[in-house]
This record gives sequence, structure tokens and C-alpha cells, in this order.
Amino acid sequence: MATPTSDAPPVRGRFDWPWRGGPAFVTPDGSTVSVGGAALSAPVLGGPLAVARPWSCGFFALVQGARRSFTVAEAGAFDWHSTYTTVPDEVHRQPYRGGELLLGIRHPAHDQPGDYRAAWRGQWFELHTRGSGQPPPADGVTRIFDAFRITDTPLGMLARPRSVRQVQLEPVQVFKQLPGLGHLTVERPGAGQIEVPDYRGHPTPHGELWRQPLGEGAAGRARSDALVLATPTAISRLVAGPGDITDPDEVLAFLAGLDVTWEPS
Repeated sequence: MATPTSDAPPVRGRFDWPWRGGPAFVTPDGSTVSVGGAALSAPVLGGPLAVARPWSCGFFALVQGARRSFTVAEAGAFDWHSTYTTVPDEVHRQPYRGGELLLGIRHPAHDQPGDYRAAWRGQWFELHTRGSGQPPPADGVTRIFDAFRITDTPLGMLARPRSVRQVQLEPVQVFKQLPGLGHLTVERPGAGQIEVPDYRGHPTPHGELWRQPLGEGAAGRARSDALVLATPTAISRLVAGPGDITDPDEVLAFLAGLDVTWEPS
């Protein structure tokens, strides 16, 4: 007897999604963030650094008088979150402004308030926002995105305010996973979210490097220190995950050859 077959697609693992990544990313304000230097060809876990892990960025904005958080991530991120992190009870989809408007709603449960995730999906990237409680009516969700001039590009999504009256942006933080090394956060100098020590760090070909103890935040991580890299145009912070390289000196040597740049639009 023949073995029954199924046309259902195989279940994707948490880390098996086909992200594009790359060495550069364009932020919502049009700036370009890139990673380069000798570190990209240095061996990491037996091979050169893989830059295919996705870029993303987060920022806050005052939209029509309400402060909201936003995230730009590669297309497919809404589905990834709906599968693994903020699993909704219901999802609504509709065509919108040449792309797709997505709304995932979680109902209140066990004395926890409900919440929602809304996203505008283009060909390459998505713009997400989240909120607690019941989502606004459909026209209220669209008004959030209508406050921006959204342009999707292969390197990132531009989300510029239609007017200062409608939207006031706060500084952007950019994120990228470096396989085997940790989670890299990048911001412009002066943004003030990554703390840079007031003493001299280890000089590198592209800037200065410091180790910062994580304290209680190191629980469950492969390394107990974060590494901060300052280059002329960017401040970066690398924090290990549970399965990353444990030897801090090996990671320190890698970051010494890394160049991170932030070029304003």
C-alpha cells in the first residue's frame, strides 16, 4: 500500500525563515546603516560572517497626539511574530496603498488586557505598530499609517511624516543578528540610548571598543559582558544570546575588525 502524501507545506522552524539580510539597511528617514571591514571575512564558527540575517529598526513617534512604537522589518515578519511571539486570536487582511494592511488581535485573557499588532506590508519590508486594548476601527488603523509617506525599497522602508503637525519622530535604533556573536544594536552618536563610557576604550582600525558587564542581565546568555563599538558615525552594542560564542576575547577580536557606518540621507 502506498504511503499517503500531503500537499501541506512543511512547518518552518523559528530560524528557518528566508530572510534576505545583507550588509546594508536604509532607515525610515533615509539614512544608510552598513557593516563592513575585515571582520566580515574573518572566520566565525568555521566560516565568514553570515550577513543574511534580517535587519530591522525601531522608533517612537508622536502620531496625531499619541506616542506610538513602530518597527520596520522584512516582509514576512508579521507572519513570524504571529507564529512565535504575539500569536493573535484573529487576523484581518486587506489591500491598502499598493500593499497589504494586516491586523492581528489578541483578546483579553486571565486578567490580561488584549492587544494588537498592525502592519503595512510592501514588497520587501513591513511597518508595524502595536497597542494594548482593543484596536481602533479600521479607518483609525489606516489613519496611523496615512500619517507617513511610506516608500518600500529593497534595502529598507522610508516612513517620513506627511507633516510635523501629524508626526514627530524620535531617534531610530537599528538591529541585526550576527550569527554566533549576538544581537547588534546601532544608533547615531548623540541619540543617547546606548551608554558610551567616559574613559578611553580599546582602539580599533575604525574606532574604539569597550566591554560592559551585564550584571543580572547576563542570566542565560553565553557571555556576561556587552561590547560597545564607537565609530565616527555610529554607536553599536553587541549582546550575546544563549547559543553564541562563549569566549569574550574571540568576539572582541572580531569586533576590532568591524566597521559600522551610519550615513544620513
